[in-house]
This record gives sequence, structure tokens and C-alpha cells, in this order.
Amino acid sequence: MAGCNENATIYLIEDINDLRYVGSTSEKRFQDRLHTHRRDKKDCKNNCSSASLNLSYCNIVKLKDIKNTREQRDYWESHYINNVYPECVNINRFNKSDRREYEREYYKKNKQRIIERVKKYKEKNKDKLNERRRLWYTNNKERLRLSRAEKTKKKVKS
Repeated sequence: MAGCNENATIYLIEDINDLRYVGSTSEKRFQDRLHTHRRDKKDCKNNCSSASLNLSYCNIVKLKDIKNTREQRDYWESHYINNVYPECVNINRFNKSDRREYEREYYKKNKQRIIERVKKYKEKNKDKLNERRRLWYTNNKERLRLSRAEKTKKKVKS
């Protein structure tokens, strides 16, 4: 995940009423994530399941340090939500097929906006992208030549 910490933390928030929430963060001090949960609840940004907890009287506990990749975060967060703390208040309990379905639906709903964002990025970073393509081509020139030769042999045999 570009621009973020390379490590992430899976954490558990447990409130005074014994309600639990499992989450992940890439913040260097995972305890800072609790502050964000509290602020969002106070500002009525209740788009997170943690809003159902009493965040004034709670503890945050580190469960696991992991690499900060979407796959690792989804896997370990799902593991703790579904297997270790199945009674937690988390609404999103992603497994792999759920994640793919969610991403498919998200793309359908936001297709135009995504296309526009990608188009703007490509225009803004044209030189950088061209340099990356040139570098990839240079590094893979021999492999491409062999692949083309293989395809030509198959056509001649047919």
C-alpha cells in the first residue's frame, strides 16, 4: 500500500459492556486508531461497526503485527472476526468470495468515477508511466523475443 507504513496491526477494542470490535491499522502507534474511532463517533460518522461500542470506557489490544498488504489485512482481520471473536460487533465479515463480490458491486456503482480518476492519473503521470513501461520492456526484452518466437513456431506447424 503506497504511502503507508509497511507494517500493519490487527487490533481488538473491548468496551466496558464486553462488546468487541476487530480492526486493522497501518498507523505506527496502533493506539492512535482508537482516537480516530472516538472522533468519528463524536462527529456522527457512524459508518464503522465500532460506533456501537462505549468508546469512552474501552481498551485496545494488539492481536498481531502483519505486512501492510490488502490480502494480509483482509485475511487476518477475517480470521479474528470469524474464528477467534465470532461474537464481535463487526458487520463486515469478509471472506475471499465476499471481497470479490463487494469489489464487483463497487465497480458497477462507481464505474464512471473510477474511469475518470484513472484517466486523470494517467494524464498527470504520463512521463512516469512511460518510463516504467520502457524499463519493463528493457528488463523483459529477451523473454518477449522468446515468446514471439514460440508463437511463430506454433503458427508454422498449424
